[in-house]
Amino acid sequence: MPLSKSSMYVYIWKNTLKAFCLITNADIKNMKENNILRNYILSQSTIEKLKTIKEKLKQDITQADPLWQIIMKKDEEETYVDVEEVLNETNKDYDNILFEAPDQFHSTQFYFTQFDNHLKTTDENVEQEHELSKSDVIECIFEGLECSNGKLSVNHLENLTDIELFEVACNLEKRLTMIGTYNLCCSMNNMTLDQQIKYAPIFYSHIILPKIISLEEPSRLLLSALIESTQKFPDDIQKLIFIPLLNVDLKDTTLIDAIVNTLESQRHNILIMEYLSNVVELKSWHLSFLNTLVTTKADIIINDRLIQLLFEKAVDFAKDKNFGKLVLSFVKTNIKFSEEQKHLLWEIANVHETLFKRPIEKILKAV
Repeated sequence: MPLSKSSMYVYIWKNTLKAFCLITNADIKNMKENNILRNYILSQSTIEKLKTIKEKLKQDITQADPLWQIIMKKDEEETYVDVEEVLNETNKDYDNILFEAPDQFHSTQFYFTQFDNHLKTTDENVEQEHELSKSDVIECIFEGLECSNGKLSVNHLENLTDIELFEVACNLEKRLTMIGTYNLCCSMNNMTLDQQIKYAPIFYSHIILPKIISLEEPSRLLLSALIESTQKFPDDIQKLIFIPLLNVDLKDTTLIDAIVNTLESQRHNILIMEYLSNVVELKSWHLSFLNTLVTTKADIIINDRLIQLLFEKAVDFAKDKNFGKLVLSFVKTNIKFSEEQKHLLWEIANVHETLFKRPIEKILKAV
């Protein structure tokens, strides 16, 4: 009579166990005669131990563990097996058996995978599988940004705390290439306003800014992305990029020059005020973007503070053409000066040694 699926498993297990017993008994019999088991010569103490095993093997296998009785209990009922039919049925239903519910063949699997009534529900298991660790989040974001036309997956960031978000940003800053940094900027340019408010401070301050500082030569990729960022989010770029860069020794000034040139001229006086409020001292790389900012007329307070800053560095930059060009642009744009301001400007002109010296003096004589 054909076997059911569960009976088929019983049959296979039973005959496997019997084969094991036969082989083992044969080996032990050979061992008794020649003190040899397979390819090994055994000591007398080992032979005595194996005798005990031989006696145990004479007993019914079901006595070894009561649980095996579940498998062996149908032994007496099944007297005929069509092996070919069993194999055909096995091949036919193999794929379906793999995907059957566990309770359909639970009794034949108990010895290897015990059923746990305390297992989590399917929904809880799925939720656990989809819950990414912080390291997984970093890897997902990194791989997403580094690929061609990559972008930032904001979904991975939604459940992170501020501290975790900071750690993610610091890790990415160390690993992102210029392509990854460009893709990050482009992704931020396409964020919603709420996302920009939430993520811009951390990514601009801890990824984009360090990348700009480390640049030793212009990056066309980062330049194009930051120009778009400046157009869309000028306040963020001013606060998170422009101001923090002022007291850094930049090796390449292309990006900050582009930022200043991209910002509307109405914002130039604000940028000068921010510059004067945050800068510690005038640096040579400041001269390029200051030449752009001083082309807008400023009030007397701004003029007074800027002249003082220029005066302090007049001797150091006496032979610097960019410094002379800056002073000339400043006096041409802001004609009206107080007597004290004129005095300081004359001191600057007197120590200056470039071709801009005479034009500066000429304008100061006319005001």
